[in-house]
Amino acid sequence: MKLLSNIVVVSLLATAAAAYSEKSYGADFAQNLCGYVESDNKSRLRDQLKSNKIRLKKIYTKITCNGDSLLRFAMKQSSEKTGVFIVKRISAKILKANENDGQTIFQWAQANAQADSKIGQAIKSRAKL
Repeated sequence: MKLLSNIVVVSLLATAAAAYSEKSYGADFAQNLCGYVESDNKSRLRDQLKSNKIRLKKIYTKITCNGDSLLRFAMKQSSEKTGVFIVKRISAKILKANENDGQTIFQWAQANAQADSKIGQAIKSRAKL
């Protein structure tokens, strides 16, 4: 019986250690990022990423704001400062990749009259389109 309880304790500790070994950023973190994009607050967005030691290119595809990627959300909200900041922080490969609807971010921008915005021009320049 003592052996069984030791095994249970060891397995619980191993599970707890595995759960905390990788940083997990939850809904609050994503909500904060979306809020900073919505209010076009580039400095708060940068500070949030820096204080959590996060590179935007690592999490860009995992975060959505109202069902849109961060860049689409920035364009819809006319958040030019944060949108251009995001474009500079993610790779051209990400910018050229198809999103959930099968369109690249620039194709979506063209279809929604956003290609001539500062964000659209930054995407075009960075992705060399």
